Amino acid sequence: MKQAKGFSLWVVIIIIVITSVVSGITTGVIMLNSNSVISSKNETLNDEALQEFIGVYQTLLSKYYDNIDKEGMLNAAEEGMLNFLGDKYTTYLDNAEYKEIIDDLSGTYNGIGVTILGNIIQKVTDNSPASRGGLWAGDVIVKINGISVEGMASSQIGSLIKDDKSNKVTIEIDRNGENKVFNLEKEDLINPAIDYKIMDGTSVGYLAIEKFSENLGSQVKDALNYLENNDITSLIIDLREDSGGYLTAAEDVASFFLEEGKTIYSLESSSSRTTYTDKTDEKRTYPIMVLINGNSASASEILAAALKESYNATLLGNKSYGKGKVQQIAELSNGSSVKYTSAKWLTPSGNCIDGIGLMPDYEVNITDENIDEQLNQAVEILSKG
Repeated sequence: MKQAKGFSLWVVIIIIVITSVVSGITTGVIMLNSNSVISSKNETLNDEALQEFIGVYQTLLSKYYDNIDKEGMLNAAEEGMLNFLGDKYTTYLDNAEYKEIIDDLSGTYNGIGVTILGNIIQKVTDNSPASRGGLWAGDVIVKINGISVEGMASSQIGSLIKDDKSNKVTIEIDRNGENKVFNLEKEDLINPAIDYKIMDGTSVGYLAIEKFSENLGSQVKDALNYLENNDITSLIIDLREDSGGYLTAAEDVASFFLEEGKTIYSLESSSSRTTYTDKTDEKRTYPIMVLINGNSASASEILAAALKESYNATLLGNKSYGKGKVQQIAELSNGSSVKYTSAKWLTPSGNCIDGIGLMPDYEVNITDENIDEQLNQAVEILSKG
């Protein structure tokens, strides 16, 4: 499993939801003072119970009749400690899992600017190497840097581009039966986390947040500028299927709307409770409708609760996931990480929604997969004023 030789000099607080795939793991991050990590480590070394554990370990190494896989035994002990707590959010993240989470939420990536499903390009990002080079949506990828992608999943194809150490990508595609080769240079690109528009025939703005990435605040700021310059009178914020992200991103977005001094959320540990409020002079006053469903979790729920209780926004859709615990991630010296619950977060009114979720003011179910009844209902309500 993972070899734990010691903590690095940084720790992050996260709001996290575990699903069956790493891309469904989301984090809300606050950097902590590294000195507290060093101090707690030194204090732990003097713990009598730990000394007893070390004694058992040394005895087995010196007295056990057979050879011992030391790394395997220590890994089993570490896993046993985490399992003993009975907390599904307390676990290991191996190096690949941890890196994928951080990369996914960084808000930027180094690549050519294509979205791939299977081996088919679904979308080409504007003003990217791919768009400038002439790639089109619908192009079928045949080879990357001379390597055939036949039978590969889209994630594997993406890795061929992302993980290549050179800055150049040779991509061969099939376009309507004609093979074409493009030589592109990778760039650092913004990974869009939002979608926005003005609903047809209305003055209702629409802002969908896919994940709470590191640069979400600047993306939302640009979206609000566009929507407000086009005279919206109300706003729909769509958090459906958004399982979370950086905690600071939720704070940033909430601060665009709340009055200075209004509560965004609180963190409550075993020894203290800290309340986080809006510290900006920026605010909005127009009506807001927040769309939620069973996959709206973590940072999504923090934002939805803050807007409902500190802005008087309305929630519409289905009950949210109900993730109210906070974890810390500590990176280990071998690149893996240990994640453990350290606190719970509370809504502005002091409620913990863990295992409960947020209830919508208007419960609207999707009964036809071809019709977005929740969005339509939100537009209708806001349009009536």
